Amino acid sequence: MEVVRKNFKDTLPLIKDSIEKADFLSIDAEFTGLISGRDVSIYDSPEDYYTLTMNGSSDFLLIQYGLCAFYWDEKKKHYMNDTYNFYLYPRGRPGPDRMFLCQSSSLDFLAANGFDFNKLIKEGISYMTASTEAKLRESLIERQQTYSKEKEAVRIPDENKQQIEDICKKVKDFIDNKTEDEMEIDRCNSFIRMLLFQELKARFKDDVMIDTKVLDNKNRVLQVIRKKADMEDQDTIRKKREWDELDEAVGFSKVAKMISQSEKLVVGHNMLLDILHTLGHFFQQLPGDYTSFKEFTHCMFPKLLDTKYMSSLPPFKDKLNSNVLSELLATLTEPPFTLPKVDSLEGRGYSHLDEKQHEAGYDAYITGLCFLAMHAHLSRMRGEDSIRLVPQSATLKPFLNKLFLARTARQDSPYINLVGADPTPSRDHVFHLVFPKEWQRSDLSQLFSPFGAVTVHFLDETSAFIGLDRRDQASDVMRALAKNGRVTLTPYVKYKSQAGGDAEMALRCERAKTDTYKLIMKNDMKSRQVASRSPMSGSRTQPQFPPAPAPLPQKVSRTRSNSTSMTSPPASTRKRTSSGVFQVDESEPLPKKTEVSPQQDTPRPRPDPANGRKKTDTPEPTKKDTIAKKKDVPEKKKIENVDNKNDKVIEKFDSKAKSNCVTAFKESDSWD
Repeated sequence: MEVVRKNFKDTLPLIKDSIEKADFLSIDAEFTGLISGRDVSIYDSPEDYYTLTMNGSSDFLLIQYGLCAFYWDEKKKHYMNDTYNFYLYPRGRPGPDRMFLCQSSSLDFLAANGFDFNKLIKEGISYMTASTEAKLRESLIERQQTYSKEKEAVRIPDENKQQIEDICKKVKDFIDNKTEDEMEIDRCNSFIRMLLFQELKARFKDDVMIDTKVLDNKNRVLQVIRKKADMEDQDTIRKKREWDELDEAVGFSKVAKMISQSEKLVVGHNMLLDILHTLGHFFQQLPGDYTSFKEFTHCMFPKLLDTKYMSSLPPFKDKLNSNVLSELLATLTEPPFTLPKVDSLEGRGYSHLDEKQHEAGYDAYITGLCFLAMHAHLSRMRGEDSIRLVPQSATLKPFLNKLFLARTARQDSPYINLVGADPTPSRDHVFHLVFPKEWQRSDLSQLFSPFGAVTVHFLDETSAFIGLDRRDQASDVMRALAKNGRVTLTPYVKYKSQAGGDAEMALRCERAKTDTYKLIMKNDMKSRQVASRSPMSGSRTQPQFPPAPAPLPQKVSRTRSNSTSMTSPPASTRKRTSSGVFQVDESEPLPKKTEVSPQQDTPRPRPDPANGRKKTDTPEPTKKDTIAKKKDVPEKKKIENVDNKNDKVIEKFDSKAKSNCVTAFKESDSWD
């Protein structure tokens, strides 16, 4: 049964009756997103799981809620279902104006499964937390106490007096005609409406009542209502309307309170997010303390059962290929399982043949149906003939009040125990690893290959959790990799004990200082090499700049060569004109320049990598540059050469010029 804003008030008594007569309830919910920020890792404890999920999901909105009540029919001797599918959308005024996050993949998924977003926004039922409701009620009581007090009249501005008088005349005509009971005054801004409310109430308080009406398009108009003998006074009607508006804003929170107060068994499938949103949206903000969360949850819902957890244990674990809800239903329809017969009154429930997956009401019904099938299978194994469920039976006791944790289930931490201690598996075989950014999963597997297979959970591009399949190798791993300069390995327990994210940041900084290697993927993707630049050796003579006011040297564009020596190509003769512009003379060659043999750099030996793979260093050839400098002073100065005084220096590009147009440094004095 679909429930929206317009039929919620009329449906509320039916919902209350369904909850009261039910043997158990099943729920499901849809959201605008699942989680933001850092996701849960496979090695997180139940407390970490709760903290990350709570912080990452609280800003998303709960937009659809499914409630299915399973009750026993004594005449037919089988279960019946009353199922309700609620569209939920919190509205402002009088409630808070909510801001929320959306996750594109979640909205796309809902749209692909036929979710009606127009119906959600137009007809969604409002809701709020119990604490917000209490504050609004207190505020409304205080505000209504001021209604009977006389307020100082607002002076009507001169430019608005004529408009007010014209409208008052229309109201007077409405009173005298007595043909209609109501009239509307539109095309008025909020200030004019306030002035009209003041004037009409003062002039015609015995004949009419003035109220504000909100149209479907959210525009506001003044409503003038003719008074009758049996009509209440205006303040009383106004107060009643405000309480009705607050009651509508509380909305679906009433249903959540009914479920909680019934103390019935509540069944869900992978229901941690459903419970978090139910508590956080309808009751109060979720506590940051994990112990307080468990106490709060158990107080609101004393009997919870997660079919995802139930199906992950024997005897179902070995008989189910998958415990995804749709696949779980398909498996439970085949031997050795049987689906129980569950009917419904016309228009009040679902059938498993309806095929409305990911509609919250239908998923709630399927969850309850799967629960009945698994319960019946356990009862047959125990030799019990009764089909009807007994929530306090020993059959269900191992599964009660345990919320399934999907991400950590395979690492011996499968649930949150709301009424006892959580499982605390050892993490001695798990390490936090910081590694070069270029590394892939295969590099990590190769690094740990001497210690057997590993499970890798990446945190980001340079860090991951590493779990050893052979747990007895944990101490050997620390000894073997403690002095490895390419990675930083920290035991999981030590890493988690460090406050916040400071530990990870410190490890990254340390890794940035010590990492001098870079892996480069070859075209064949089979081997990697490390290429590094060898530092230039040999002494260099610092260039001597001309004294002021000579201009700064200008860099001359040159063609680079990969050879060990460089010879300047022939250049055209350039002459300076009186305007300072060079002219090129192709016929006159430049004087030849003496070549200087460079000193060969000797590459430094490099140690082999820690993982035993050899690297090939290819030293780059020595580069030689010639930098030319212009001088404007007429007197020629010789450039001192500290290393080699016999080197010939080009002082002029034009041998016939009277002044030194360009002075060049020798090649051994060049720099990049």
